[in-house]
Amino acid sequence: MVALVTLAEAKDHLRVTGDDADTDITLKVAMATDIVIDYIEKPAHEWDETTAPPLIKAAILLVLSPLYDDSEGDPLSDPVRRILHRQRDPALA
Repeated sequence: MVALVTLAEAKDHLRVTGDDADTDITLKVAMATDIVIDYIEKPAHEWDETTAPPLIKAAILLVLSPLYDDSEGDPLSDPVRRILHRQRDPALA
């Protein structure tokens, strides 16, 4: 899967300045991206870090925070779901 958020964007969002956590952050960005893409049901999207819609990037960063902090619970919080709701592929009837 292509990264939709750069390492620099992720580190800025997480307020991380050093390089010690780069591998962990990169892994968690991939996890957050998978969570968001799975939720909006667009596995065949053609976005990359320069073409991803800002709301998608924002949602990935919001999902990244609890993953990075090792918070318990669902990283796909209700506010994130509300952001992504209109981005979801409509269900077929």
